[in-house]
Amino acid sequence: MRISEGFALVGSLQFGLSGSFDCHVYALRGESGIVLIDVGAGTHTKQLLRNVEVDLPGSRVVAALITHAHADHCGGAASVREETSCAIIAPIMCRRTIERADEDASGLRAARSQGLYSEDFEILPCAVDMTVDDGKSFVVAGLEFTAIHIRGHSRDAHCYLTHIAGKRLLFTGDAVFYGGVLGVINADGSGMEGYRNDVGKLAELEIDGLFPGHGMFTVSRGQRHLDLAIEQVRRGFLGRQIGQGDTIF
Repeated sequence: MRISEGFALVGSLQFGLSGSFDCHVYALRGESGIVLIDVGAGTHTKQLLRNVEVDLPGSRVVAALITHAHADHCGGAASVREETSCAIIAPIMCRRTIERADEDASGLRAARSQGLYSEDFEILPCAVDMTVDDGKSFVVAGLEFTAIHIRGHSRDAHCYLTHIAGKRLLFTGDAVFYGGVLGVINADGSGMEGYRNDVGKLAELEIDGLFPGHGMFTVSRGQRHLDLAIEQVRRGFLGRQIGQGDTIF
């Protein structure tokens, strides 16, 4: 699903683009290839990559950036890497989880017990080629990204800020969603303490596009959604959380 020139949503459970366990997977075309933001759960990697070919033909996937090590975001790392030989880039805190396919650290074991994944679902170990941490800027396929560590959804959650065609875009994973919704879930490592410490990093980014890992996204005025989340936390309110009412996956 093309969003703009050189930019597409190629995987998503909500939009029916790929597997029923997949987060939103975005594809951005740079000077030397395509960069994926997250890789889905790994059950429908071939379909996801076919979508890349349809929406952004003529370029190969050279890298995949992981926002955090929950299974719906990182589970496809091994299969995407096998199919494309791309580099897997992840926050340094995710490396051990991805390389060992750690079901406890990834939350998979707990999520499976809650009925969110089928009993036969598993993730495969995958080498991480490059790690990033808070505030690090790096260039992939000619595109510059800056990593921003926002705890609250998980301990390892990172957002990626980039610029495309004069627009400032922020890929938030499950840290902040459309409408200022926060990603607190009933899981180890998730809670308001992380947001109290970190969500202020998203102030004054002046982003145009806000692209979260689930649900609605926007191509303009994205900063107002971040500001709403920041204001709720600043005033001591819990605000809306993912999974409540119309924010459910």
